[in-house]
Amino acid sequence: MPTMSNAEPGADREAAMAQLADQVAAYKRDGFIVIEDVLQGKELTRVQAAFDKVQARTRVDWEQGRARGKGVSENGEYYASGTWHARKYFDIYPLHLLEQDDAAVELIAHPRLLPFLSATVGDDVQATTIQLRVLEPQTAADAAEEGGYVNWHRDHSSDDAWRYLGRPLNTKVIVYLTDVGPDDGCTACVPGSHLYEHGPDPAVYKGMGGGDDQATKVKDQHDMPGMVPVTARAGSAFLFDTRLWHTTLPNTGTADRWCVLTLYAPFYQKQPGVTVEAAVALEAAGQLNTPQRRQLFGLEPMTGVNGFKRLAQHSGDDRDDRIFKGVRPARFGERIQ
Repeated sequence: MPTMSNAEPGADREAAMAQLADQVAAYKRDGFIVIEDVLQGKELTRVQAAFDKVQARTRVDWEQGRARGKGVSENGEYYASGTWHARKYFDIYPLHLLEQDDAAVELIAHPRLLPFLSATVGDDVQATTIQLRVLEPQTAADAAEEGGYVNWHRDHSSDDAWRYLGRPLNTKVIVYLTDVGPDDGCTACVPGSHLYEHGPDPAVYKGMGGGDDQATKVKDQHDMPGMVPVTARAGSAFLFDTRLWHTTLPNTGTADRWCVLTLYAPFYQKQPGVTVEAAVALEAAGQLNTPQRRQLFGLEPMTGVNGFKRLAQHSGDDRDDRIFKGVRPARFGERIQ
């Protein structure tokens, strides 16, 4: 499994560039890498403390929903009635964490991640989806019957657009805030599967319990040929091409799994509403105060000339077009001043 350690601050630039080249080569070959200790020491402790605070608040809503019973969503996963959370995990509204501690904001635009993201997604990389997820332990019986909370899948297909560009449109980064071993709900993947023309069959392997196809899921998630569990200690990051076949194995450990999942994409792609809301609030609070942060949160790119405003800079003028994340030119082809 390709695992890379970050160079120490002040390390020789030539060595750092060689390490980055190794990372990119491993990513192209296998579809993923692990960067150890993105967060460490006091920085990790601060993010963990902030995460603990907001997960405790969200957990109340989640547990109330679970107490009222369960339903089955369209994709077959059980959800907690009356909430938008699933039965085995819940997500936290991103701004709730980001507004707690500046170290959480730094995580999204972390200098230990940015060189790799720029080298794979592109120099104009920005954060799109940000998810904060808590996966609680499962019983052994539940794990044997249903597997983890999600099927073997790929986030995006390998189609003509991908092949034309020659690089992924998206890189997903999972930063774990707890130690994740093979039995702690770790992500598993099939190295090299980002290059396959087809995706995995979700009806054969267990995962995402419930739904009409549950009876056909006769194989354990571990039975996927070529699969490897991606284990990591708290503060480390799992970065992968979104075409990679992956799943989440059951959490049969004794503690919740905490992680921050961020999808990175080129600057021209739209950000979902919750990310835009976070950017607006952080900009108003003065926390998007570096070129890296402003780019990663979708305000403006660090390089080149950007003729369009971002949603986070919306002025309230009716001529601002929120759908297109910027101001529409008065006439086609006319540059905005």
